[in-house]
Amino acid sequence: TPEETLQLFIDALKKGDVELAAKYFVLDKQEEWEENLTKIKEKDLLRRMIYDLERNKEKKFEGSTATYYISNDEKDLALIVRFVRNASGKWKIESM
Repeated sequence: TPEETLQLFIDALKKGDVELAAKYFVLDKQEEWEENLTKIKEKDLLRRMIYDLERNKEKKFEGSTATYYISNDEKDLALIVRFVRNASGKWKIESM
């Protein structure tokens, strides 16, 4: 499920394993996100990212896509995470 994919992504971030975390993105975004996550880790911002990703989410599903809307403390939309189900049935993060 998208929720399982997101939890595995968060678990990898908690371990500081950005290489593993990047593997939860669609194939053509993995290299880009490994670089992005490395920069976030170098700036010591992984904990903040995890905090944001663990917030309550509004979830919308349409066929083989899912979108999670995450709001900040002021209830303003802060983050959108989009998932797609690939040909093998696995959910991957398409964008964040």
